[in-house]
Amino acid sequence: MSNWENEPEKNSGLSEIEQMQLDAIIMDTAFKNSYLVLTNQITFDELIATKFDIGHEAVMAYDPEEGPTYEQLDNMIHHFIDHEEYEKCAKIQKIIDGMFPQNKE
Repeated sequence: MSNWENEPEKNSGLSEIEQMQLDAIIMDTAFKNSYLVLTNQITFDELIATKFDIGHEAVMAYDPEEGPTYEQLDNMIHHFIDHEEYEKCAKIQKIIDGMFPQNKE
């Protein structure tokens, strides 16, 4: 028996499936926000202002103060491949090639 089977339900009021769906939405939003900032379609400050104006929080797939790591960018590519957004993958690959030339295949 695993440890999580014995864990009490979270107080979020969500079922496990609902929590997984919410996590997927948050992750998708983080990748999309990160893509917009990485491709200079919006600044991080503009993103924050826009999201807060409509009552949302601005989530990112990386720390905007430090910039993305190779792994974080690679995760973004895999996410967009799963969603068949290949144009975004190509743009992120160009960013990877510029930021991490030593990893160029």
